[in-house]
Amino acid sequence: APAPPRRGPPRRNFMGARVAGPAPARVTAKVSFAVRAEEAKAQIIKPINGDPFIGMLETPVTSAPIVANFLSNLPAYRTGVSPLTRGVEVGLAHGFFVTGPFIKLGPLRNTDMAETAGCLSGAGLVIILTACLSIYGATAFQRDEVIGVKTLSGRVTARDPVQTADGWAKFTSGWLVGGLSGVAWSYFLTQVLPYYS
Repeated sequence: APAPPRRGPPRRNFMGARVAGPAPARVTAKVSFAVRAEEAKAQIIKPINGDPFIGMLETPVTSAPIVANFLSNLPAYRTGVSPLTRGVEVGLAHGFFVTGPFIKLGPLRNTDMAETAGCLSGAGLVIILTACLSIYGATAFQRDEVIGVKTLSGRVTARDPVQTADGWAKFTSGWLVGGLSGVAWSYFLTQVLPYYS
């Protein structure tokens, strides 16, 4: 029969004699290694102008010249045009297209009055949205801004006229006129063109 394992003398530790305690710590060799960063990869999506605090990402879509040109020509960003004209342009587009869902999906869609009811509903929605725009303008532009607008390079730029109380009121007036004109144009087309019936 094999001999039983030999036991050494009991260890002495802080718990007293002949009391088994935790095993002594082993000393091991320390292994160290260096982590090397890979070469810098070309980033496709990065913060605009390299500044992560702006909150805008520069992607191949947002930084493409054709997209930047398209966005800068939208009425909301075209600063060279008066707020009234910008409101009329936005209102015309929305007033014309808002009648379609009311005509084709409204409760009177299967009657002879579908076009008239849809256009009246569209006009009602334009009036409701005009009230919403007025409420927004009354709350958002209550006081004059003390801090001016600067570019990233520090150049002072003029504030967009729509971002003032008077400019927003003109934009809202243009929205109402343009929206109701778009609805009227939609009604005219539904009564004249045969493809709308």
